[in-house]
Amino acid sequence: MNTDIFFRLSEVTRQLIVRELDTSFAGRAGEILRQAYEQIYPNGTGDGYLDRVAEVGERLAKATVLGCFLDPELTGCTTLVLDQDSEYSESLLEDEAGIRMLGVDPKFQRLGVAKTLLGECFTRAVEHGKDAILLHTDKKMIAAQYLYESLGFSRVPDRDLSFPEVELLCYRRALND
Repeated sequence: MNTDIFFRLSEVTRQLIVRELDTSFAGRAGEILRQAYEQIYPNGTGDGYLDRVAEVGERLAKATVLGCFLDPELTGCTTLVLDQDSEYSESLLEDEAGIRMLGVDPKFQRLGVAKTLLGECFTRAVEHGKDAILLHTDKKMIAAQYLYESLGFSRVPDRDLSFPEVELLCYRRALND
């Protein structure tokens, strides 16, 4: 890797700030998620999943939605699920937190935004007494799978989810090792 590029990436990563989103960011966060997911589903999905992913305003009332900023610009976001009874839990166990709908603005991808968001999710999950964090990713999301594995996530095939148009791979990471 070109050393100059490495130092510029490091500088960007140091400037990233994660905070909870409020309703003023719901529209932009929804646009970012739609753009990110359209890279995987360029023709959408027949079940309207992209529309649900983009409904950040609705999730704000029911879950923690974190945004990553390269001030003042929102660069990516994710939903952190801390309650196994949440409609977004995807069958979480009591000791698990969940990560849902992580997406990064295409112009900020590969700059550490997703990794920064995941780090904040780990911190908050531990603060809430969780022992592990769980997520699902599309079988087509190879870069995401590589990132999760590099951060200590392991595959849990018996918790994979399958839908007519989508196969979601389950990943889990212990937080108290």
